[in-house]
Amino acid sequence: MTLAQTIHKAERVNDYELWKLPRQGAALFTRLWWHTKGYTAVFGIMLLTFASLGFLYIHWLGRKVTQVSNHHTVVEQE
Repeated sequence: MTLAQTIHKAERVNDYELWKLPRQGAALFTRLWWHTKGYTAVFGIMLLTFASLGFLYIHWLGRKVTQVSNHHTVVEQE
């Protein structure tokens, strides 16, 4: 047998099976990209909400401390 006959008799590779894994990888990447964009917006809003609540809590504590310190101070009468 010659080399040409050997190549000719070899099984043909199915192009669909050859590109199946890269196609699935691209689909997975696209799916993750869209989920990441959606969840990034949600987590950004949650982060802003918790930061706002933290700021309000610190502000509330500051007012509470100043009220307590003003309550305990003695004002001299003239």
